[in-house]
Amino acid sequence: MSSNSAGIPRVAVLGTASGLILMAFFTVLWGSWSLVGLSGPLAVAVIVAFSSLGVVFVVEGVRLLLILRRFPTIDTASRRAQTKRIGLRFGIIFGIEGVLIGAASGLLATAGLSDYLNPVIALIVGLHFIPLARVFARTIDYYIAGWVVIVAITGICLLAFSGTPVYTVWTMVSLATACGTSAYGIYMRQLSRRLRGERAAS
Repeated sequence: MSSNSAGIPRVAVLGTASGLILMAFFTVLWGSWSLVGLSGPLAVAVIVAFSSLGVVFVVEGVRLLLILRRFPTIDTASRRAQTKRIGLRFGIIFGIEGVLIGAASGLLATAGLSDYLNPVIALIVGLHFIPLARVFARTIDYYIAGWVVIVAITGICLLAFSGTPVYTVWTMVSLATACGTSAYGIYMRQLSRRLRGERAAS
């Protein structure tokens, strides 16, 4: 076994596989939401592109799961404690994101501002990557966060000040967010392929 893969615990590999499957779901979800302002061949091209990426991410995640048992379990108390802290923090961040999306959806509907639902949800999604960057010590999370947050704020401003049609804004924000989740999925796919390559060479 290579020195690099020897230090990679099974739970970290499981996290990568799970992340790929999550990115598949959210890439297809945001790609589908962009269809609100698209039609004809362009709509078909968009949904085929993001659905294809979703399939690629799921396949890669499953391939990683199939060799999961080849990676070592955590063997020290300190690493088990660290893994538990990471899992807890991830759960809290994910839970807060869900609560904020639900609360924002209800408040916007009550206030008659449902037109802002799409970019506001994108804003919450983008912001949740910032604490994740610290939890997982990954720089890419900051880039994804910055991209999605900027696009979401742009969408909110367009709705508030420019009179841009709602479907145009929702399509723009959804496409940009789908590109963000796609980039994240591609990053994790490359990580997964390295993990599989190291195990094959060990």
